[in-house]
Order: sequence, then C-alpha cells, then structure tokens
Amino acid sequence: MSEEKSTELENKKSKKTREKSSQYPPYDLNACMEFVRIVDKLGGKQQVAEGSLLSALGLTSSNTKSYTGKLSSCRQFGLLYFKTGFLSITERARLILYPTEEQRDAQIKKLIIEAFRSPALYQKLVKRFDGKSLPNTLANILMNEYKIAKAVMNSAVKVFISSAKFAGVLGDNNVLQVGQTYEAVAGEVPSAEPEIPETEQGMPTMGQVHSLKLVLSSGKSAQITVPSDVTKTDVEKLKKMLDLLAVEKGAE
Repeated sequence: MSEEKSTELENKKSKKTREKSSQYPPYDLNACMEFVRIVDKLGGKQQVAEGSLLSALGLTSSNTKSYTGKLSSCRQFGLLYFKTGFLSITERARLILYPTEEQRDAQIKKLIIEAFRSPALYQKLVKRFDGKSLPNTLANILMNEYKIAKAVMNSAVKVFISSAKFAGVLGDNNVLQVGQTYEAVAGEVPSAEPEIPETEQGMPTMGQVHSLKLVLSSGKSAQITVPSDVTKTDVEKLKKMLDLLAVEKGAE
C-alpha cells in the first residue's frame, strides 16, 4: 500500500472515531453580544436572512466553524432565534441592547446573568458550584461527568469562566456567585406585571407560539411555551398538571 493511501485511510479512520461531545457554548457571552449587535443592526425587530448576515461578516459559507459556533452559543444563551435560514434577536437580547427600566445598568446585568445560566451545561455547573470556588480540575470534571470531549474540555472551561466574568458572577478566588449577584440586581429592577410573553417574532414556524417566563422564589426562571391557538380546556389541563407537581414536591 502506498504512503499516500495509507495516510488517507488514517485520516478517514480519525474522522470516524472522533470523540463526540455534549453541547456547550464554544464562544463566550461577550463574543455572543457582539454577534447579536450585528444581527440587530441588519434587522432590528425584523428577521434577518442568513445570507445577508454571512455577507456582513465577510463569509461565503454557513458551515464556517466560527459562524456555526457563535450561532450555537447565542442560541444556548437565549439571545438569538434561528429557523430555516432566518435569524432574529430574542426579547432578552433586545432588552440588553435597549433597556427600558430607569435602573438600566441593573436591568442589563440581570438579563445577562439570566443568559449566562441558560445553557443546559451551565445550569448544571451553577447548581453544583454556586457559592463555591471553581476547582482546578473543572476540565476533567466536564470530561468525566458531563461528557464534554477531551479535545474541547479546556476550551469549554475557558469560555465558562470568561462568560462568568462578563456576567459579573465570578468573585475572588474564582468563587461562583450567581444566586447572590442575581438577587442583588433583581431587587433593583421592578418586576413586570405580568411579564410580556416572548415570541419568535417574524420567524417562519409551524404556527406561532407564546413563551411565558416566570421568576421563581429561588431566583431561577421557568418557561412555559404554548401555541397561540391554545384553548381554555388546554389551560385547565396545564393548571391540573402544575397542581399535581405542587403536590408531588410537597410530599418530598
């Protein structure tokens, strides 16, 4: 077998055996906000065609690693909607860019903290390490316990720490302070009564949906998504399900 064919077979074998990773944001919150600003500049409240965004970024393909990575990260942080070649910024991103409260700095910080704790991986890490110093072995923990690939585990930690700093929730000695910081800034921002349901404005979907965000007593948020044509009977079913959940939690 020639050396060229042998190398080709080795490359194919490497691609087939490449380790898969659980989802994580490959880009930090700061980079994502820069990306969101570009989308907002192109479309504002309207949807933006992916081709227009690629042109603005000087890219020719939507498969470019930096583009797919930022798009994935923005969606995990709850800053962008993407559907069949169109993008639009979320209500969270819009309020970060254009705050409505008099205490604008507190409102922005509150929303950025909510964005930080949105990715599924970050939710788990915050639950485990909030109020504690991040261990030096965090990369190994991500690989062994959260199925982050070895090839990206150090990068995933770097992005997590960078995002935590951007959100202002990483204190001295790398102590994670999400709950404490969130409660402090949330107290400065009046609660909306009720919160405005968030919808994927302008996005082509199989029927519009409404997402109702609720701030829980723990400071965390819950989200209920229902189709726009939800009926009274459906609402009653949802109420019963929530009542059942309350009974189950009370029995724990």
